[in-house]
Amino acid sequence: MCFLIGATGPGVTSTGEALIGGVSDDPYLFRTFVRAHYGPRAGKAACFAHLGSELRYVTEGPEAEAAGAVQLAPPFEVEPGQPSRAINEAGLAFTCALAIEREPTGFNGAPIPFASLSRRMMAECGTVDEAIALISTAAAVVPAFSVLLADAAGGLAQVEVGAYGVAVHRRYSKDNPGIIVAVNCYQSDSFCAFNKAEARLEQDENNNGVRLRRGWGMAEQRRGRLDVRGLAEILSDHANGDRECETNPLIKWWGHSICNHGTCGRAEYSAASPPWGTVSWEIMQPSKRAFHYCYGWPCGKAPEHGDQLFQVGSWGRFEAFVLPPSTVAESNATEAFQPEAEEAAKVVICTTVEGAILPEVEPFRFRPAVSAAGA
Repeated sequence: MCFLIGATGPGVTSTGEALIGGVSDDPYLFRTFVRAHYGPRAGKAACFAHLGSELRYVTEGPEAEAAGAVQLAPPFEVEPGQPSRAINEAGLAFTCALAIEREPTGFNGAPIPFASLSRRMMAECGTVDEAIALISTAAAVVPAFSVLLADAAGGLAQVEVGAYGVAVHRRYSKDNPGIIVAVNCYQSDSFCAFNKAEARLEQDENNNGVRLRRGWGMAEQRRGRLDVRGLAEILSDHANGDRECETNPLIKWWGHSICNHGTCGRAEYSAASPPWGTVSWEIMQPSKRAFHYCYGWPCGKAPEHGDQLFQVGSWGRFEAFVLPPSTVAESNATEAFQPEAEEAAKVVICTTVEGAILPEVEPFRFRPAVSAAGA
């Protein structure tokens, strides 16, 4: 679950460059970590490297054991190795928000896992146009997502994928500037009828509508001067945080603010009935190949309840990482990504699920880091 925002073009961002970002909302036992992925660098299977975050369900350690995570299956499955948000060395970036669609009665064709699409997109595509072309080959995608794409040339798009196919909802560039805000539902005319009733924007009790409207309002106030810091200020917002989250029909115990502090108000976390909140935040800056990341809440606030697991380790700031261009990016990875060549891949883990920054991160440091709260 997520809130996403993107912007590009003169008169919209301060430099005219494209930016995308968002919060990652999950049960607090789901954590993200930063890793760099290098595939084969030469030959038929040559592909772009990418840097991004991966989501993992924590089942080890005293917190997980006390919460009952060892005995219970996770509330949803996450494929190991799947980038949840990422930017590649060509300057293509993506982020995504789960779209809560109604139960399909069938598929137009064999559905493609979104994990496979995201891997291929990061390995093969260098522009928004190339990514849209790849995604559009899918007759159906599982699970359903609203996907934001941005590239180093200033391209920006929102693409919706799911059981009902693929729809390009919004598309902007430096010559056609614009802003995109997305939440956990379809927004396009083609797909909005396929939303689950509880997820629809007109549903007053869920958090989709209030987060979307708040995001749009804050983005419009900053139009013409949106930059990494401006997006960070939007993602740090707590408006509507005082609304009762127990009655959220989309997911019980999930809050209504963009920076989400969902809680059951309990002293202990229960994997059987978990609260949902923001476990990390990411902003991607394709012109710099930069990945701005914050573990936990970037607002700097301390947890109010014990069920806000791991949030005591929140950084309260963004750290910036970067993948420099390489000879592979300069020559373009024109060959298709070969899953069977994964044994030649190298993965560099930069941070841990507990929020520790590892020594391996040093080659990827990008200075200066940006304060998430705008301080």
